[in-house]
Amino acid sequence: MSPRRARRVLDGPIAASSAPPEAVAAVNVEEYAESCVRAVHRSLGLALDYDPDTIPLLDHYLSLLANRPRAATRDPVRGLLAAITGAYFGEVVRRQYPSRWVAPAGSHPLDWRIEFTYWFLTFHPVAVAWEVILRRDVPDGGAAFLLDEPTRVQIAERLDALPGATVDDYFTFAQRLETLVLTVGWLAERQAGEVERSGRPPVEVPAQSYSRFLAQLKAED
Repeated sequence: MSPRRARRVLDGPIAASSAPPEAVAAVNVEEYAESCVRAVHRSLGLALDYDPDTIPLLDHYLSLLANRPRAATRDPVRGLLAAITGAYFGEVVRRQYPSRWVAPAGSHPLDWRIEFTYWFLTFHPVAVAWEVILRRDVPDGGAAFLLDEPTRVQIAERLDALPGATVDDYFTFAQRLETLVLTVGWLAERQAGEVERSGRPPVEVPAQSYSRFLAQLKAED
């Protein structure tokens, strides 16, 4: 297994929904995702419908763009491509798994994140988009899938045991989705065993746990 795939879950220390994003997403992230749908349709004549199978189409769309940005930026105009493609990627994930957008009013797209409901797992889809667009790692591990300890190490070990991804494959939405699907599958499998042993239903991860975790990460930078 290439260390690149594992790195997505190494940078953190500690039922599917088709409903609209929760109120915590004060920014209309879905509007950005719809902008991506329209852009891909204009370019390829194909409709993205938020199915995971459409993610390779998103990669293909980006591969055809001649004037892609050369560096990650918080400039709203130059960063629009990452914002709309990241929003689409994140919305695909949100509709596939119990999770929510966290995008407070006034927040920058790079700070938007997906928080999973029943497993401690969060990530920033627009940071992922920047890595796909630029075909290199973004600073500060911003595109990582963040897990708590010791889960982070356990998942990394499982990913390390798999065949490695090429550089060309690694910097794609499809590869990131594959890694995420594997990670969530293992988390769900472990949780199912815990539920069977205890006889108690799954417990939601409190939003405050994510806030404290991210505040701690920021303080350690």
